[in-house]
Amino acid sequence: MHLLRPLFLLLLCLPAAAQEGATLFQNVCAQCHGARGEGREDLKTPSIAALPSWYVTTQLKNFHDGRRGGDTAVDPQGAMMAAIAKALKEPQVVALAKHVEQLPLVPPKERGLEGADITAGQELFYERCMECHRYNASGEMAFGSPPLVGRQGWYLLAQLKKFKNLHRGAAKGDEKGAKMVEMATKFIDDEQAMRNVVGYILTLNPP
Repeated sequence: MHLLRPLFLLLLCLPAAAQEGATLFQNVCAQCHGARGEGREDLKTPSIAALPSWYVTTQLKNFHDGRRGGDTAVDPQGAMMAAIAKALKEPQVVALAKHVEQLPLVPPKERGLEGADITAGQELFYERCMECHRYNASGEMAFGSPPLVGRQGWYLLAQLKKFKNLHRGAAKGDEKGAKMVEMATKFIDDEQAMRNVVGYILTLNPP
């Protein structure tokens, strides 16, 4: 959290129209998410490279409006994102989201997840995930479902745990998150099932 004050001061000085996306990204996002948007496991920050602009905009709004990042104890990274989102002006959000979308996808380094049963994970993915996230985990705007390829296995696993434990998606007004809460609470029995499906998703990443 010690980074927030200088970030706030920087945001006040940056032009809202941001030639802007790239400048905003380098000054506000790259320190945690990496210069290429590849994420940093040591900071528990996900890869955001190539995320569609509609999804980035939606999530920044969720952080801004308190639907994500409201509990520092269970989601310190989310709490920092919430503080940053509140400091961003709408034109800055738009410019930043467009820039993130244009970043080349950075496939995660890991190609599997320890202890995952890939066959069982594939079955679960086909039964419960594919309809919204598509057969290749590329996501679908119509369903508000982001691409899962390009995200690290540890991050996907952490998010499934948050949905299952009602630490994400349970806030009022988060309709898309509520769908994930329902899926995680009704159809994912335990952490092994989470590891299985995440292990399978990792196999869908490009080389």
